[in-house]
Amino acid sequence: YLLTTPYLTLRKYHTDTKSRLDLGCQFAHAQGLQVIGIDARDEGLDLARSSGADVVIDARKGKDRVIEEVKKVTDQKGVDSALTLSDALGAAALACAITKPPEVSVPFHELIFRDIRIHGSLISPRLKTESVRMLDFVAEHDITVKTNPFFGLKEIPHLVEKRIQLAHSGKIAGKGVVIVDEDEIKNVKERIGVTR
Repeated sequence: YLLTTPYLTLRKYHTDTKSRLDLGCQFAHAQGLQVIGIDARDEGLDLARSSGADVVIDARKGKDRVIEEVKKVTDQKGVDSALTLSDALGAAALACAITKPPEVSVPFHELIFRDIRIHGSLISPRLKTESVRMLDFVAEHDITVKTNPFFGLKEIPHLVEKRIQLAHSGKIAGKGVVIVDEDEIKNVKERIGVTR
């Protein structure tokens, strides 16, 4: 379900993307967009590079330096739009700071008394339709995701423990996947002609 959101957002708004996720980079590139990948972790920066981000910027340099580097590669204009896929403190503010115009602010009364909407979604409201569209798009453009496989349901506690350790260390990259039946995965891959 999480994979639908970057796809839907990029398809709907045709946005340039500030994203640490490989899928955001790949979806944007497949739509002909230029991508600036910003992250504060080596693993996230490497993932952005390997996923084809045109420019990769280390957020640990600080907000002012990131803004300076974004302006340098966008002719001092900033990005047309930003897709923030991080809950890190300051990530949304940084996304606003690099987006044209340079400062985005929405006073509380504007949200209440005017028809201004800020939309965030974890799950697409049109999940079935958009998921099918996204999967077709993924197949058409050979979009991939880095995975960290765990084999069997008995591995779920290890997956949770490892994800927590990696999250606290800042070294998390890719999605944890529990493979319940390896033989069934091989059979499905053979049926649909997947070679990897």
